[in-house]
Amino acid sequence: WGYIRMEKFIYCLLLCLFASTVCGHSKEEWKSRTIYQLLTDRFARSDGSTSPCHDLHKYCGGNYQGIIKHLDYIQGMGFDAIWISPIVDNMEPGYHGYWARDWTKLNSHFGSEEDFKHFVSECHKRGIWVMVDVVANHVAPVGTDYHTIVPFNKPEHYHDYCEINDDDFDHNQWRVENCRLAKLPDLKQENSWVSDQLLAWVKNMVNKYNIDGLRVDTVPEVPKPFWEKYTHAAGVFTIGEVFNFRWDYLRGYIGPMNSILNYALFRDLRSVFKGGSFASFSNTLHSMQNTFGNELNYMGNFVDNHDNARFLNGFGNWDCLLGAITFTLFYTGIPIVYYGDEQGYGGGDDPKNREELWTHMNKDSAIYKALKKLIPIRKQFKIWNYKFQELWLKDHMLAFARGPVFGVLTTKDQQVEEDIPNMPYPDGTKLCDVLSDFKDCIEVKGKKVHVSVKGNKTKIYIKHQLIFTCLLYTSPSPRDLSTSRMPSSA
Repeated sequence: WGYIRMEKFIYCLLLCLFASTVCGHSKEEWKSRTIYQLLTDRFARSDGSTSPCHDLHKYCGGNYQGIIKHLDYIQGMGFDAIWISPIVDNMEPGYHGYWARDWTKLNSHFGSEEDFKHFVSECHKRGIWVMVDVVANHVAPVGTDYHTIVPFNKPEHYHDYCEINDDDFDHNQWRVENCRLAKLPDLKQENSWVSDQLLAWVKNMVNKYNIDGLRVDTVPEVPKPFWEKYTHAAGVFTIGEVFNFRWDYLRGYIGPMNSILNYALFRDLRSVFKGGSFASFSNTLHSMQNTFGNELNYMGNFVDNHDNARFLNGFGNWDCLLGAITFTLFYTGIPIVYYGDEQGYGGGDDPKNREELWTHMNKDSAIYKALKKLIPIRKQFKIWNYKFQELWLKDHMLAFARGPVFGVLTTKDQQVEEDIPNMPYPDGTKLCDVLSDFKDCIEVKGKKVHVSVKGNKTKIYIKHQLIFTCLLYTSPSPRDLSTSRMPSSA
């Protein structure tokens, strides 16, 4: 039997090495990940310099070698996936990666091809998966002079000139798919040559560099049938940006994409942790469950990203930010934390929300230390295997359970004392708070617990008998062959 199992194992490896599509991680595997989103140009410099960036509209000097040198910083919080900026050559000063110029080259500002391969390799050695941001909707802002764009250098590769208006997103899908977003030349995917080039590029990129997943930019701006082909060609998990708040509209892109970023949750999540009502928020959660069903497990939950002013902009309450992030860690879906949130960044609209991190890489910051405790709890107890249970709520407080984890979130800026009913644990169960280093413990009595929470604070409890195993859990285990994709032969 051992010989037969070995034969099957070798057969699977050969399939992954030589199959025409990539043997990538499934969305079931990705739901176990916790993603750290960074902008490659803004995370860390390879020379270790920490001088501020003087113009956020231009390149600031971050690169792949800089990220490699600070992987301990990311992994120290418990993250096991990193979402990076688009990698292709960009028109100046496209520090963000969304102004593609030459699809046959990598962005030299971020490092050489060997640097990029080394970055991916170093991540994989640590059990960290790499998610690359990709764009198939548009190219650099060159007007109608396309001769510098490789390979899309002819007018027939683009839709005729028109610009998307704000009203179009709710009322005119044809214009969304055929006109220019922010004046960026709009690729004509119905041209078979253009489509073939884009599909070949993503397939080759994923295989050549051993990429684990893709964040796909500007999804509604491209027809759904193309995305179905693109997802198939990529062969890895795709999560799409559908920057829209209409839930039925969002739901329509799950299928063409493996999943989407959860803009259905984004606004209400921010609102409730800035003083809104948990009762209203609960209605949002129930409606989302009805709309998205099981697909919620794979949607990307986030508080901040590079397209929106940060949560702390004009607000400044770190405890509320931590509460919102904690919700994303323990709610249904894949949590995504935007770089700088762990340092309490509060930048405004683009590019002010794209600050350099190297001036504030403080491992003693309150949110960094909290994430270092919370993310391992999410992973150790594999909470994605349990249903999120809303146990009790008031306008200012939400109590929930997810498997062995019991949480209390509050947005009231003063001490809160409450008896929480409907506890899913037997009477006599002792629960201790992770964020207090297990010093705050409570006991289930009559299916209730009494909690005392300081203003805006967060509590995440686990069973007392699990504390020892929790303390033993320190970092992600190396990738093993049963769950990992073998390097491509390219």
